[in-house]
Amino acid sequence: MVEGYLENGVYYRHNAIDERRRTLVFVHGLSGSLSAWRPYEERFGNDFNLLFFDLRGHGKSIKKNNFNYYALELIADDIGALAKLLGLEKFVLVGHSFGALLALDFVKKRPEMVSRLILLAPDYRISQTLRAKIARPFFGLARVVDLKPFRERAGIHIDYSKFFNTGDWDLKRIFMDIKNTSLRVYCYCIWQADKIDGDKMIENLKLPTLIVHGKKDTVFPCSDSARMVKKISGAILKIIPNANHILVINNPEEVGDEIERFAEQNNR
Repeated sequence: MVEGYLENGVYYRHNAIDERRRTLVFVHGLSGSLSAWRPYEERFGNDFNLLFFDLRGHGKSIKKNNFNYYALELIADDIGALAKLLGLEKFVLVGHSFGALLALDFVKKRPEMVSRLILLAPDYRISQTLRAKIARPFFGLARVVDLKPFRERAGIHIDYSKFFNTGDWDLKRIFMDIKNTSLRVYCYCIWQADKIDGDKMIENLKLPTLIVHGKKDTVFPCSDSARMVKKISGAILKIIPNANHILVINNPEEVGDEIERFAEQNNR
C-alpha cells in the first residue's frame, strides 16, 4: 500500500491503481479512522483499486485548532482532491455513519464521479436524532475546549480487531476513539454535523444506491434508513439482523458481501 498526506494534512493510503479495475473509496465514521476498513483492504485488495483516508483531525491526519477547518463540505472536498491526485474519474463511494453524510455531500456536488453509492448505517436526519438532541446542550463545550492549549499533531491508527463484537456504546472503544481524535476535534465535528440538512442532500438523488443497516443499531434507528430508501430513486435497503451500528467492525463478512455484490453490478 502507498501512503501519504495532502497539503492540508489529510492522511491517505491506497493500493496500486489499475485503470482496468473498479475503484472503491471508503469514508469512515466520526472519531474513527481508516483502520476500521482493514478487513476490507485484505478482502478487496487484489480485485479493486482501493482508496482510504483519515477524515480531518482523525487517525493520522493532522489535528488543527480551527473550527471552520472541520466544515463538512470541506471534508467532503478532500475526496475530490484525492481522486484528482490519483487520477480517479469514476468510483464506488462507501461511507459509514458520519462518513455516509460526507459521501452524500460529495455526490450532491460531483455526481458524475460516482458510479454507485453505498451507505452503511447512515442517518440523513442526524440533527433530529435523540443522540443529537442530548448532545446539543454540550456544544458549548467546544468553546471551553478552545481555551485550552493545543498542539497540532497526528494521531494513530487504533487496532479495531480488539473491539470485534462490541456494542454501540462500548466505553473503552469510545474513550480510545475520542482520545485519539481529541475532544476538541470531536466537539467541532459534532457541532458541524448538527448544521446538516439531510433532506437537501438526498433531494433528487438518482444514483444507484445501496443502504446497509444493522437491525440492532441503537445510534441511528433502522427506521430512518427505511424512510431514506423511499426518498432515493431506485435505492436498495439491506438489513443485517445481528448487526448494530458498528457493523463495519463487527460484521465485515456480511458487509463485504453486500459491497461486493453491489459494486460489481454493471461492471464499472
